[in-house]
Amino acid sequence: MTGHAAGLLLLVLLLASQAARAQTDSTATAPADSSAVSAGTFAPPPAGLPSAEFETYNVDGTGVRYTAALTGLYTTGTVERVYFSTSHTGGLVVGHWQFPAALSYSYGRQDGALRERELLLLTTPDYRVGRWKLYALGEFETSNLRAIAQRVVTGGGAGYQLYADTLHNELAVSTFLLNERTDYNSEPALLRHVVRSSTRLKLRLNRGVASFSELLFYQPSLRDPGGDYRLNSATVLAIKLYQHLALNLAYTYSYESVVVQNRSPANGTLSVGFAYSTGK
Repeated sequence: MTGHAAGLLLLVLLLASQAARAQTDSTATAPADSSAVSAGTFAPPPAGLPSAEFETYNVDGTGVRYTAALTGLYTTGTVERVYFSTSHTGGLVVGHWQFPAALSYSYGRQDGALRERELLLLTTPDYRVGRWKLYALGEFETSNLRAIAQRVVTGGGAGYQLYADTLHNELAVSTFLLNERTDYNSEPALLRHVVRSSTRLKLRLNRGVASFSELLFYQPSLRDPGGDYRLNSATVLAIKLYQHLALNLAYTYSYESVVVQNRSPANGTLSVGFAYSTGK
Protein backbone atom coordinates (compact mmCIF):
# COMPACT_ATOMS: atom_id res chain seq x y z
CA MET A 1 0.00 0.00 0.00
CA THR A 2 3.04 2.31 0.25
CA GLY A 3 3.34 2.82 -3.51
CA HIS A 4 -0.40 3.31 -3.74
CA ALA A 5 -0.34 5.97 -1.03
CA ALA A 6 2.60 7.73 -2.73
CA GLY A 7 0.65 7.83 -5.98
CA LEU A 8 -2.32 9.35 -4.19
CA LEU A 9 -0.11 11.99 -2.60
CA LEU A 10 1.33 12.92 -6.00
CA LEU A 11 -2.15 13.26 -7.46
CA VAL A 12 -3.25 15.46 -4.57
CA LEU A 13 -0.25 17.72 -5.15
CA LEU A 14 -1.07 17.93 -8.87
CA LEU A 15 -4.63 18.85 -7.94
CA ALA A 16 -3.46 21.59 -5.62
CA SER A 17 -1.21 23.03 -8.35
CA GLN A 18 -4.28 23.61 -10.54
CA ALA A 19 -6.06 25.74 -7.93
CA ALA A 20 -4.48 29.02 -9.04
CA ARG A 21 -5.62 28.45 -12.62
CA ALA A 22 -9.13 27.31 -11.74
CA GLN A 23 -11.94 29.84 -11.92
CA THR A 24 -12.74 29.24 -8.27
CA ASP A 25 -10.55 27.89 -5.49
CA SER A 26 -11.13 25.72 -2.45
CA THR A 27 -12.16 28.72 -0.36
CA ALA A 28 -14.99 29.64 -2.73
CA THR A 29 -18.56 28.57 -2.24
CA ALA A 30 -19.04 24.97 -3.39
CA PRO A 31 -21.37 24.36 -6.34
CA ALA A 32 -24.87 23.15 -5.57
CA ASP A 33 -23.79 19.59 -6.49
CA SER A 34 -20.15 18.69 -5.93
CA SER A 35 -20.49 15.76 -8.35
CA ALA A 36 -21.80 17.84 -11.24
CA VAL A 37 -20.35 17.21 -14.69
CA SER A 38 -20.49 20.06 -17.18
CA ALA A 39 -20.71 19.69 -20.94
CA GLY A 40 -16.98 20.31 -21.23
CA THR A 41 -15.78 17.69 -18.74
CA PHE A 42 -16.20 13.97 -18.30
CA ALA A 43 -16.26 11.92 -15.12
CA PRO A 44 -15.42 8.21 -15.29
CA PRO A 45 -18.22 5.70 -14.97
CA PRO A 46 -17.30 2.91 -12.58
CA ALA A 47 -15.70 -0.28 -13.89
CA GLY A 48 -15.73 -1.96 -10.51
CA LEU A 49 -17.19 -1.14 -7.13
CA PRO A 50 -15.65 -1.27 -3.68
CA SER A 51 -17.37 -3.37 -1.03
CA ALA A 52 -19.11 -0.41 0.63
CA GLU A 53 -19.91 3.29 0.37
CA PHE A 54 -19.82 3.63 -3.39
CA GLU A 55 -21.06 7.01 -4.56
CA THR A 56 -21.65 7.53 -8.26
CA TYR A 57 -19.54 10.25 -9.85
CA ASN A 58 -21.87 10.82 -12.74
CA VAL A 59 -24.86 12.58 -11.22
CA ASP A 60 -25.46 15.94 -12.86
CA GLY A 61 -26.98 18.89 -11.04
CA THR A 62 -30.60 17.76 -11.39
CA GLY A 63 -32.61 14.84 -12.69
CA VAL A 64 -31.48 11.27 -13.39
CA ARG A 65 -28.10 9.93 -14.46
CA TYR A 66 -27.28 6.37 -15.54
CA THR A 67 -23.94 4.70 -16.29
CA ALA A 68 -22.93 1.21 -17.35
CA ALA A 69 -19.54 -0.47 -17.74
CA LEU A 70 -18.79 -3.83 -19.38
CA THR A 71 -15.66 -5.99 -19.63
CA GLY A 72 -15.16 -9.54 -20.86
CA LEU A 73 -12.57 -12.17 -21.69
CA TYR A 74 -12.63 -15.53 -23.49
CA THR A 75 -9.62 -17.81 -24.07
CA THR A 76 -9.27 -21.33 -25.51
CA GLY A 77 -6.44 -23.81 -25.88
CA THR A 78 -4.37 -25.04 -22.98
CA VAL A 79 -6.58 -23.07 -20.62
CA GLU A 80 -10.21 -22.32 -21.33
CA ARG A 81 -11.41 -19.26 -19.48
CA VAL A 82 -14.54 -17.15 -19.61
CA TYR A 83 -14.78 -13.93 -17.60
CA PHE A 84 -17.47 -11.27 -17.64
CA SER A 85 -18.10 -8.24 -15.43
CA THR A 86 -20.58 -5.41 -15.54
CA SER A 87 -21.43 -2.51 -13.27
CA HIS A 88 -24.31 -0.04 -13.33
CA THR A 89 -25.09 3.12 -11.39
CA GLY A 90 -28.11 5.37 -11.33
CA GLY A 91 -28.59 8.64 -9.53
CA LEU A 92 -31.56 10.89 -8.89
CA VAL A 93 -31.08 14.42 -7.54
CA VAL A 94 -33.98 16.31 -5.96
CA GLY A 95 -33.05 19.60 -4.31
CA HIS A 96 -30.46 18.87 -1.62
CA TRP A 97 -31.17 15.12 -1.78
CA GLN A 98 -29.20 12.66 -3.88
CA PHE A 99 -30.24 9.02 -4.34
CA PRO A 100 -27.49 6.95 -5.97
CA ALA A 101 -27.71 3.19 -6.42
CA ALA A 102 -25.20 0.72 -7.82
CA LEU A 103 -25.09 -2.87 -9.06
CA SER A 104 -21.96 -4.86 -9.86
CA TYR A 105 -21.75 -8.46 -11.11
CA SER A 106 -18.81 -10.61 -12.23
CA TYR A 107 -18.70 -14.21 -13.42
CA GLY A 108 -15.74 -16.39 -14.36
CA ARG A 109 -15.14 -20.04 -15.30
CA GLN A 110 -11.84 -21.82 -15.92
CA ASP A 111 -11.65 -25.23 -17.61
CA GLY A 112 -15.39 -25.57 -17.07
CA ALA A 113 -15.26 -24.95 -13.31
CA LEU A 114 -16.81 -21.92 -11.61
CA ARG A 115 -14.07 -19.71 -10.18
CA GLU A 116 -15.61 -16.29 -9.77
CA ARG A 117 -19.13 -15.07 -9.10
CA GLU A 118 -19.72 -11.86 -7.20
CA LEU A 119 -22.76 -9.63 -6.80
CA LEU A 120 -23.06 -6.26 -5.08
CA LEU A 121 -26.14 -4.09 -4.60
CA LEU A 122 -25.58 -0.75 -2.91
CA THR A 123 -27.28 2.56 -2.21
CA THR A 124 -25.95 5.61 -0.35
CA PRO A 125 -28.60 8.37 -0.25
CA ASP A 126 -27.34 11.68 1.08
CA TYR A 127 -28.43 15.18 2.02
CA ARG A 128 -26.13 18.03 0.99
CA VAL A 129 -25.57 21.27 2.90
CA GLY A 130 -22.78 23.29 1.30
CA ARG A 131 -19.65 21.16 1.46
CA TRP A 132 -21.18 18.72 3.95
CA LYS A 133 -23.07 15.51 3.17
CA LEU A 134 -25.07 13.33 5.55
CA TYR A 135 -25.28 9.71 4.40
CA ALA A 136 -27.34 6.57 4.89
CA LEU A 137 -26.07 3.25 3.53
CA GLY A 138 -27.51 -0.13 2.56
CA GLU A 139 -25.57 -2.98 0.95
CA PHE A 140 -26.10 -6.61 -0.08
CA GLU A 141 -23.15 -8.69 -1.30
CA THR A 142 -22.28 -12.27 -2.28
CA SER A 143 -18.86 -13.62 -3.30
CA ASN A 144 -17.63 -17.13 -3.93
CA LEU A 145 -14.04 -15.80 -4.13
CA ARG A 146 -14.27 -14.90 -0.44
CA ALA A 147 -16.75 -17.70 0.41
CA ILE A 148 -19.42 -15.14 1.34
CA ALA A 149 -22.91 -16.61 1.05
CA GLN A 150 -24.33 -13.18 1.84
CA ARG A 151 -23.26 -9.97 3.53
CA VAL A 152 -25.68 -7.28 4.64
CA VAL A 153 -24.35 -3.87 5.68
CA THR A 154 -26.32 -0.90 6.99
CA GLY A 155 -25.05 2.36 8.41
CA GLY A 156 -24.72 6.09 8.17
CA GLY A 157 -22.14 8.83 8.26
CA ALA A 158 -21.00 12.29 7.22
CA GLY A 159 -18.62 13.63 4.59
CA TYR A 160 -16.87 16.90 3.80
CA GLN A 161 -15.58 18.22 0.49
CA LEU A 162 -12.05 19.51 1.07
CA TYR A 163 -11.56 20.89 -2.44
CA ALA A 164 -13.64 21.55 -5.55
CA ASP A 165 -13.21 23.83 -8.56
CA THR A 166 -14.94 24.67 -11.82
CA LEU A 167 -12.82 22.07 -13.62
CA HIS A 168 -14.66 19.48 -11.48
CA ASN A 169 -11.56 18.33 -9.68
CA GLU A 170 -12.51 17.16 -6.22
CA LEU A 171 -11.06 15.89 -2.96
CA ALA A 172 -13.40 14.70 -0.19
CA VAL A 173 -13.34 12.61 2.98
CA SER A 174 -16.11 10.87 4.90
CA THR A 175 -16.59 8.66 7.92
CA PHE A 176 -19.24 5.99 8.52
CA LEU A 177 -20.46 3.70 11.27
CA LEU A 178 -21.37 0.31 9.76
CA ASN A 179 -23.32 -2.67 11.07
CA GLU A 180 -22.14 -5.74 9.14
CA ARG A 181 -23.53 -9.31 9.15
CA THR A 182 -21.73 -11.94 7.05
CA ASP A 183 -22.80 -15.53 6.44
CA TYR A 184 -19.83 -17.57 5.14
CA ASN A 185 -19.88 -20.72 3.01
CA SER A 186 -17.72 -22.81 5.32
CA GLU A 187 -17.63 -26.01 7.35
CA PRO A 188 -18.71 -25.54 10.05
CA ALA A 189 -21.08 -22.72 9.15
CA LEU A 190 -19.85 -19.27 10.21
CA LEU A 191 -21.97 -16.17 10.86
CA ARG A 192 -20.16 -13.00 11.91
CA HIS A 193 -21.65 -9.76 13.23
CA VAL A 194 -19.21 -6.83 13.24
CA VAL A 195 -19.63 -3.12 13.94
CA ARG A 196 -17.07 -1.11 11.98
CA SER A 197 -15.94 2.44 11.56
CA SER A 198 -15.10 3.40 8.01
CA THR A 199 -13.02 6.23 6.60
CA ARG A 200 -13.17 7.09 2.91
CA LEU A 201 -10.97 9.28 0.71
CA LYS A 202 -12.41 10.34 -2.65
CA LEU A 203 -10.28 11.96 -5.35
CA ARG A 204 -11.20 13.02 -8.88
CA LEU A 205 -9.04 14.74 -11.50
CA ASN A 206 -10.12 15.91 -14.96
CA ARG A 207 -7.79 16.96 -17.77
CA GLY A 208 -9.14 17.27 -21.30
CA VAL A 209 -10.74 14.01 -22.43
CA ALA A 210 -9.13 12.05 -19.56
CA SER A 211 -10.51 11.65 -16.07
CA PHE A 212 -9.06 9.84 -13.06
CA SER A 213 -10.91 8.80 -9.92
CA GLU A 214 -9.91 7.05 -6.72
CA LEU A 215 -11.94 5.71 -3.80
CA LEU A 216 -9.90 4.45 -0.85
CA PHE A 217 -11.44 2.88 2.29
CA TYR A 218 -10.21 1.74 5.67
CA GLN A 219 -12.77 -0.19 7.73
CA PRO A 220 -11.61 -1.50 11.14
CA SER A 221 -13.77 -3.35 13.63
CA LEU A 222 -14.58 -1.30 16.72
CA ARG A 223 -13.90 -4.31 18.94
CA ASP A 224 -10.58 -5.41 17.38
CA PRO A 225 -9.25 -2.71 15.02
CA GLY A 226 -5.77 -4.22 14.77
CA GLY A 227 -6.89 -7.77 14.00
CA ASP A 228 -10.17 -7.29 12.10
CA TYR A 229 -10.19 -4.71 9.34
CA ARG A 230 -10.88 -4.26 5.66
CA LEU A 231 -9.11 -2.17 3.00
CA ASN A 232 -10.74 -1.35 -0.32
CA SER A 233 -9.62 0.65 -3.31
CA ALA A 234 -11.25 1.43 -6.65
CA THR A 235 -9.19 3.28 -9.26
CA VAL A 236 -10.54 4.29 -12.68
CA LEU A 237 -8.87 6.05 -15.61
CA ALA A 238 -11.43 6.99 -18.27
CA ILE A 239 -10.70 8.31 -21.78
CA LYS A 240 -13.68 9.93 -23.46
CA LEU A 241 -14.24 8.52 -26.96
CA TYR A 242 -17.62 10.03 -27.80
CA GLN A 243 -20.21 12.12 -25.97
CA HIS A 244 -21.52 9.20 -23.91
CA LEU A 245 -18.85 6.53 -24.42
CA ALA A 246 -15.51 6.12 -22.64
CA LEU A 247 -12.66 3.64 -22.55
CA ASN A 248 -12.12 2.54 -18.94
CA LEU A 249 -8.99 1.19 -17.30
CA ALA A 250 -9.90 0.10 -13.77
CA TYR A 251 -8.17 -1.55 -10.84
CA THR A 252 -10.03 -2.75 -7.77
CA TYR A 253 -8.37 -4.13 -4.65
CA SER A 254 -9.78 -5.59 -1.46
CA TYR A 255 -8.12 -6.93 1.66
CA GLU A 256 -9.98 -8.62 4.52
CA SER A 257 -7.90 -9.58 7.53
CA VAL A 258 -10.47 -12.21 8.58
CA VAL A 259 -11.22 -14.86 5.93
CA VAL A 260 -12.33 -18.48 5.93
CA GLN A 261 -9.91 -21.33 5.29
CA ASN A 262 -8.36 -21.63 1.80
CA ARG A 263 -9.31 -18.07 0.84
CA SER A 264 -6.76 -15.34 0.19
CA PRO A 265 -7.19 -12.16 2.26
CA ALA A 266 -6.24 -10.01 -0.76
CA ASN A 267 -7.95 -9.84 -4.15
CA GLY A 268 -7.19 -7.49 -7.04
CA THR A 269 -8.68 -7.08 -10.50
CA LEU A 270 -7.30 -5.07 -13.43
CA SER A 271 -9.82 -4.61 -16.24
CA VAL A 272 -10.17 -2.73 -19.51
CA GLY A 273 -13.57 -2.10 -21.04
CA PHE A 274 -16.12 0.43 -22.21
CA ALA A 275 -18.45 2.59 -20.17
CA TYR A 276 -21.64 4.27 -21.30
CA SER A 277 -23.36 7.14 -19.53
CA THR A 278 -26.59 8.94 -20.20
CA GLY A 279 -28.58 11.72 -18.58
CA LYS A 280 -28.29 15.48 -18.36
